[in-house]
Amino acid sequence: MRDHRLTLWSLSLGLAVWAVLPWMRTNPAKDLTRLQASAPVRAAVVDATRSPARLYASSCASCHQSQGEGRFPVFPPLAGSPWANGDPDRLIAITLHGLSGPVDVNGIGYSGLMPGFSHLSDREVADVLTHVRGSWGNDAPPVTEADVAAVRSRTVDRRPPWTTKELMAERGAGQ
Repeated sequence: MRDHRLTLWSLSLGLAVWAVLPWMRTNPAKDLTRLQASAPVRAAVVDATRSPARLYASSCASCHQSQGEGRFPVFPPLAGSPWANGDPDRLIAITLHGLSGPVDVNGIGYSGLMPGFSHLSDREVADVLTHVRGSWGNDAPPVTEADVAAVRSRTVDRRPPWTTKELMAERGAGQ
């Protein structure tokens, strides 16, 4: 009987979480100043304690794996990826606001949901993307804090994650 209650409780909790996600996508927060107020304090603490590699390990590796190899069929690789090595503005936009739906990487289709990391500071985003673009055989130019700030300001009103169709239609991950 106890196992039955635990199963029912776990199932109920799972269904509640599953129901909240679509609601959050259709009802985004309107007052973001409250949500963003603590970000600079958090960012200062993170900058002081984590290297770009450690930031990648704590923010990205659970999906994209420690060597950037990804996990088929949901999380694409970053190692050797034209998305990671290509247009830095597009990569910054994905990192800030996320990516939803199908994406083709090196001729292989993936379909998942990457959350946005707009809560990270411009420095943190630049550091982790520079780490990605210079690791695992990648050899792309670094991303600067100014690059991140420019994309963040152009996409400040963006709420839902990007789709590949939107990113391909926009020049430099535009507005």
